[in-house]
Amino acid sequence: MGRGALLLLLTLALATAAAAALPPSPSPPNPPHDDDLAALQSSFAFLGPKPRPPYPVKWADDDDASPAHDLHVDPGMLFLRKSLFPGAILPEGTKFTTNAASQSFLSRAAAEAIPFGSNHLDAILSTFRIPRGSTVADQVAATLRTCEEPSPPPEPHVCATSRQAEAAFAANALGVTSEPRAVVAVVHGEEDVTIRYAVGPNGVARIGKEVVACHPMPYPYMVHYCHRPAASVEALRVELTRTDAGGGGATVVAMCHGDTASWDGRYFRMLNATRGEEICHFMPRGYVLWLPAA
Repeated sequence: MGRGALLLLLTLALATAAAAALPPSPSPPNPPHDDDLAALQSSFAFLGPKPRPPYPVKWADDDDASPAHDLHVDPGMLFLRKSLFPGAILPEGTKFTTNAASQSFLSRAAAEAIPFGSNHLDAILSTFRIPRGSTVADQVAATLRTCEEPSPPPEPHVCATSRQAEAAFAANALGVTSEPRAVVAVVHGEEDVTIRYAVGPNGVARIGKEVVACHPMPYPYMVHYCHRPAASVEALRVELTRTDAGGGGATVVAMCHGDTASWDGRYFRMLNATRGEEICHFMPRGYVLWLPAA
């Protein structure tokens, strides 16, 4: 499995899923001052360590992992392609809203005014008043290390600190000259874990195989890890309706991976699947999928 796909799946363990058009993110007009930094620090605490979900999958003896290693995936986020059909009911507890959905990008000028890189770690922690050695400091350091790793061919990646930087990377990775189209999750109406969703009639549509996927990383302000997945990936738009009498539903994006022969065996055990079957995952709110402009 490519590093980008693995990062996305691991991030899904802390989130819940998504898809439709990305509005411009509101941005502060100037580089952040003391009040802005306090607000950013507060929002980062919202992305900090969260309790593990109450549905761990454990393999006491797994040929693909160390003994007693846990695999955590939020309900409904990972599924087989063949299980996505009109009328299919998503598992109880499926939820598309994430903590990351509350963040917005800084303006490009503001983001570029703040150092970003492992060699600036002390300055970054000091700027955001993050205690060195704390869990949050470890998260910041881990994000910077991930962002600085070289891109394994053929899967280029970047950590974008502004919407403009993200769109520019997506255009370059997709080989297009105009700004590509962004799709994100849209939840229609309220959402909580008691709501059950079903795939609507004619609710599954292919939207592209040439894509760039971006997902949030733990950081004091919005940083997206963006990558262009290798071949055998297809994006689907999925229209969901509620199974109860309440109104609303959701329009979400599913990413389907056709070449899963090398994936960790625990995913197949979790899904009661045969190695190599096509596996999909939803992209939660706060994640972005870029496609060539229509």
